[in-house]
Amino acid sequence: MCISIPPKYAVSNAVGYLKGKSAIAIARQFGRKVRNFKGENFWA
Repeated sequence: MCISIPPKYAVSNAVGYLKGKSAIAIARQFGRKVRNFKGENFWA
């Protein structure tokens, strides 16, 4: 994956955002849950 991040955003924030969104999407798809996943970790 190649993305362009404007200089005003930190790379770590952008990567953290993408990891969070992908973890929620994967958990919803395979965990059959509809709520937010507080306290559950996908990326270890």
